[in-house]
Amino acid sequence: MHVEGGGSKKRFLKQGEVLFREGDPGTAAYIVDSGRVGIFKIVEGEHVELAALNGGELFGEMAIVDGSKRMANAHALEDSVIIEIPAATVEGRLAKVDPFLRALMKILVNNLRSVHRSYMTRARSAKDYLAAIQYHAQGFRVFLIRQEETPTIKAALDRLDKIDALADQLRADADKFSDSRGSVLRDADLTRRNPDGV
Repeated sequence: MHVEGGGSKKRFLKQGEVLFREGDPGTAAYIVDSGRVGIFKIVEGEHVELAALNGGELFGEMAIVDGSKRMANAHALEDSVIIEIPAATVEGRLAKVDPFLRALMKILVNNLRSVHRSYMTRARSAKDYLAAIQYHAQGFRVFLIRQEETPTIKAALDRLDKIDALADQLRADADKFSDSRGSVLRDADLTRRNPDGV
């Protein structure tokens, strides 16, 4: 990707050097010139790698497009050179873009943020995993109920009843041991659907 002028400059990062942290304002977008940059999020005290970016890849632009804070941390996975493009330069270029395309870009960024939030609220604790098993089993049950009743469908529904009962027992057992991982799934995420899928 070619970037001309506009205050862009090259920055040299040593391996492990932090470029930005989650919650920082979006003051610039970046292109990897050489080396590799990792995008990480800290979840339950662990570093979860979301992406590893190589030469020519752009990152950090979302916070400029929608004015939100950084969603994750970025640091060099090895000695790297990046091109820093100031927010004013990006905003200046965006101002010249057709208003429809600008609006479309904001929608796409919002969609990406929604996907990111969904990913980060995946099951973590034992209770979360068991609740998710029951939720997905119920989704499968809804699918089966909509099919023509056959011995195979009936047998599958009976097995789902057993899975649900076993998951209930395991959830009760989970109350008896300590789990340092916090539960992130909300009741609304796991609401049982009726046979009409509501």
